[in-house]
Amino acid sequence: MRVFLTGGSGGIGSVIKTTLQNHNIEVISPTSQELDLKGNFDTSKYPVLDGFIHCAGINDVNSYDKIIPNDMLNSYKINTVSFIELCSKLNIKDKSNIVAIGSLYATQTKQGRSSYTMSKHALLGVVKTLAIEMSPKQIKVNMISPGFVDTPLTRKNLSEEKINYLNSNIPLGLTTPESIANTCKFLITQNEAITGQNLIIDSGYSLIGI
Repeated sequence: MRVFLTGGSGGIGSVIKTTLQNHNIEVISPTSQELDLKGNFDTSKYPVLDGFIHCAGINDVNSYDKIIPNDMLNSYKINTVSFIELCSKLNIKDKSNIVAIGSLYATQTKQGRSSYTMSKHALLGVVKTLAIEMSPKQIKVNMISPGFVDTPLTRKNLSEEKINYLNSNIPLGLTTPESIANTCKFLITQNEAITGQNLIIDSGYSLIGI
């Protein structure tokens, strides 16, 4: 089995990559230099695929009155438009699975997140639409939306006090990258009838709205 993965060097993407490889799945995961999702890119060199996971993304934080239009467009291009382009350009086998890594901000929001929320709301709409459009090929398209995930970036951006607060107040504590990766593995290798869905993996965060 061969899977194409974007964002394979990030805190979640790297664990997805390792998890798949540990189950004897070949992972093609180009760097951002090898595949510039902001520009025009060529996928003709990549072989036939058994699945595609879109984990690449950027999250620029700015209030609405300080947003730089180019930054907003880059977020939309990388987080959303490139997913559509890759689904169209990659040679994905019939009966395969496609997974987009979304976010709680695909259905919620927070101050300063206009660009990111816009892109993730749009990504969810794309996932639902492609699930219909690709169904004649029996290709399933789904989204996984993580909450607070215990990655190096999370620990860099949040104080130890905030980390401890989240672990104490989220019903199951911070979500592990392995939880996201294992769900990806299931969807890629075993899913036969789930399509157009947004699977929220947040350890219960969205239940209590802390």
